[in-house]
Amino acid sequence: MKGVTDMFIAKDKMAIFWFLVTCGCILGTGWYLQKLAVEGRGRMLYVPLERHDLYLDRDMKPQDLNEVVDYHTRLIVETLLNRGPRGPVSPDRIGMLFYGNAFDQITADIQEKNYDFRTRQIHQMVELGPVNVVHNPDGSAVTSTSGQVIRVSVDPVLKESVIQTYAVDVTLQLRRNPNLRDNKRFVFVCQDVSYAMRETSSSLPADAQQPANSAQKQ
Repeated sequence: MKGVTDMFIAKDKMAIFWFLVTCGCILGTGWYLQKLAVEGRGRMLYVPLERHDLYLDRDMKPQDLNEVVDYHTRLIVETLLNRGPRGPVSPDRIGMLFYGNAFDQITADIQEKNYDFRTRQIHQMVELGPVNVVHNPDGSAVTSTSGQVIRVSVDPVLKESVIQTYAVDVTLQLRRNPNLRDNKRFVFVCQDVSYAMRETSSSLPADAQQPANSAQKQ
């Protein structure tokens, strides 16, 4: 009888062991999934389908795509115009949001104005109003928006801080992101951009102002 008792005790210990192993696997899986959820929280994932269509959740409406285009438009314009003495505030976005001709345009625009921004210690930020969206049958879109650019700099002659505001008009041609495999955050990229700025106010007296950057357009 003693041998039988020992056998049951051994089985009981084995059952406890496998129970603990199972609990450990469940806890480990939960921790791993929670980690993935936290890491992917800031990413926007899309499913590209045939002919550049997109998967939309069944609870969404087709016009909700306007919100996605609006978001991309604002992000693209902010990437283009938010700059400091060292260049764009978010240079890492340029390669992800600008494609083809637009990438060449923004690169040339930055290089052209780099000296002025550096020597005058210019900091500028853009504020945008509503975004107008026109969708094309091929999945691309044309967007336009207006707003203002607030610029703070140091006058090289007077050595005084200068605050200027510019009215800005921007038109973008967007296309579906052709590289979603490596760039999952953005479903749209900009393939052409044009913008114009005109000065509306300045803290400098009129006779001391330098000529404003003429219709900054690409």
